[in-house]
Amino acid sequence: MTNRIIKNSMNCYLIVLLALSFLAVSCGTHKQGKIQVDLNQEVSIPVKLLIYNTDKDSTLIRLYIPIEFDLINKFNSKVRLSSGYLSLKGGNVQSGSISLLIDNKLGLTFRNLKFDTNEKKHFKAYTSYKIMIPNIEKEQILKDAEFAQHRFSSKKEVYNIGMIKDVPSFLLEKVPDSLKGFIRMEFYNTSTQKNFAKNIPVAF
Repeated sequence: MTNRIIKNSMNCYLIVLLALSFLAVSCGTHKQGKIQVDLNQEVSIPVKLLIYNTDKDSTLIRLYIPIEFDLINKFNSKVRLSSGYLSLKGGNVQSGSISLLIDNKLGLTFRNLKFDTNEKKHFKAYTSYKIMIPNIEKEQILKDAEFAQHRFSSKKEVYNIGMIKDVPSFLLEKVPDSLKGFIRMEFYNTSTQKNFAKNIPVAF
């Protein structure tokens, strides 16, 4: 009888401990806050093409595939986005590189962006995919393309090709890999003075 009472008391004690632990974790998470990510299902920016190198019969290009998302600071303090990089599986994908669209031009990746509490920032970004295409096909694509900019010190030409016919079919043909991975964002909390990371799952 005594053993049963002791056993029941221990069970009750464990339940209380679990409940308190759950409350502590919940309260701690709420206190710490989070970075909220909202991925846009539709993008408003075009696919881009960079002419990397032209040989006698073919051209090495990079297809820039767009993604748009919002980041919202749900912490009760300011945070700073210190860096961001792409981790993506695929033989021809340029892993590690992600470009932001700044003033309608491809620019540098994420660097030292500050977020106030509850501040939301919208990002238009690109990952690139390297392929070879025949020069004849390149010329056909460029007929309907729009020149966008020169990029890098070597002045590589970049074109918007979002206006060519049936871009989804074109990408399916040229990008056979199933591209899945994540964008890893590195943050710094100014209140706790600690670094933390957020992974954004992406698929193209």
